[in-house]
Amino acid sequence: MVGARDVGDAVTSDVTSTRWFVAWLCLGVAALRAAYVLQPLRSDEGGYLYVARHWDLGGGTFLYGDYYVDRPPLLLGLYRLAALVEWDAAIRAISIPFALLFVIAAAYAGQVVAGRSAARWSALAGAALMCTPALASDQAVGALFAAPAVMGSVALTLTASRTDSSTRQVWWLVAAGALAATAVCLKQNHVDGIVFAGGMVGAGLLLGRVGRRRSALLLAATGAGALLPLGVVTAWFGLHGVDVSTLWRELGGFRWAALEVIRAGSLDAPLTRAAALAALAVVSGVLPVLAVGALACRHRPLRGTQEAWAIGATVLVGLVAMVLGGSYWPHYLLQLAPMVALAAGLVAAGASTAARPMRICTEVMVASSVVGWLVVGLVYLSVPWVWSHQRTGAWLAGSSATGDSALVAYGNPSVLETADLDAPYPHLWSLPMRVLDPRQELLLATVSGPDAPTWIIDWSRFNAWGIDDGSRLRDLVAERYRVVARVCGHRVWLLSSLDRELAPVPRC
Repeated sequence: MVGARDVGDAVTSDVTSTRWFVAWLCLGVAALRAAYVLQPLRSDEGGYLYVARHWDLGGGTFLYGDYYVDRPPLLLGLYRLAALVEWDAAIRAISIPFALLFVIAAAYAGQVVAGRSAARWSALAGAALMCTPALASDQAVGALFAAPAVMGSVALTLTASRTDSSTRQVWWLVAAGALAATAVCLKQNHVDGIVFAGGMVGAGLLLGRVGRRRSALLLAATGAGALLPLGVVTAWFGLHGVDVSTLWRELGGFRWAALEVIRAGSLDAPLTRAAALAALAVVSGVLPVLAVGALACRHRPLRGTQEAWAIGATVLVGLVAMVLGGSYWPHYLLQLAPMVALAAGLVAAGASTAARPMRICTEVMVASSVVGWLVVGLVYLSVPWVWSHQRTGAWLAGSSATGDSALVAYGNPSVLETADLDAPYPHLWSLPMRVLDPRQELLLATVSGPDAPTWIIDWSRFNAWGIDDGSRLRDLVAERYRVVARVCGHRVWLLSSLDRELAPVPRC
């Protein structure tokens, strides 16, 4: 017979092995992501860092100063932290602990619901999701920072559902709500933590496991927790003269206006990216895992559980948010990462016929992540063109004099960040320009005025999207500027009244 002591030793050994498994996974994630630190910042990363370096809270025209960006304050706060040092890649280093928190939270969530086997599978899926370039996990984007907060909120919500004490259950949900709202303050459409908590409570009510009064209390606890970070952020901005209407206009209202602009223009590029996004969802393993998870719901072990209903509701809301995003960049898929990791653990650790397919999908996801990491690394080592933003910015810095300024038409603010030049035009990305300056009146006034940029880089063609059909900008630039170089395939214009000693053109 097996004694109680032997059973206890076996349980302790299993717990220890799971912890070591997660620890080794975290070490691997840290090592893989360390390689991303050595790679150049992409356009959004460079732009956020540029805005953070010029942050003037309470001053300037927009939320963060003289430059417009429609991103929440906690994300810009992280970039502001990275901007305290001259090392541009600091933001990539800051992203590493966030990725590790995702893996740990995924493991904890899986263990709470289905034990240590689920913890291992959820952690494995989480590690793959935090490292795969297919989801733009190699970049320090808002979705990468928001996903761990959502995953942590989900883990706390699941803990609350397994707690016998009513008081502790309420406090766990308050904490879950706070983390869920923190995710929104990092990426405004990542409401998944709130949706998951609401799905758990709503499913409990519909399945007759929680009464109405109890459900109302649990929802109120989640809402109270969510109000904490939102209230702190709103109050902090209020102290600096920024009211709620400004916050909504720049962080919420802009997105609806941007969607209208995207729909009104040519849909060729968005639809092409949407097709690529669907392909990436397959290659990364996100779609296969969700498909197998849906298949598992046909089997009794998962049918009718609160977790299954909450996962389904959260995935549905995430898909709607992705569709409404309009641009369909790879990092959109990170919104689904928490539910993918949780579903992988719950199904892979189960006894249904879907368990083995889920294990295979998770293992393939890990392999895909490693292969993607290797491919991206080789590309950055061997293809000069992928460094074009940084090399153009470095050339610009080497060719400029004190007091010079620059305009990149249109977008790619990482060029400005590398060049470390001021920009007299406030819209650093193409979409804000198309939404907030659709007739280019401010741009034309800037180029023709006394504070005209010293340099103009023709990055996306002056008549991209047909925005300069009347050739007003092109004629103005030709009148006031002259082409002095072609750097990485892009024409560089200099004010005709100025002369500069140009740096050697880099190889791109």
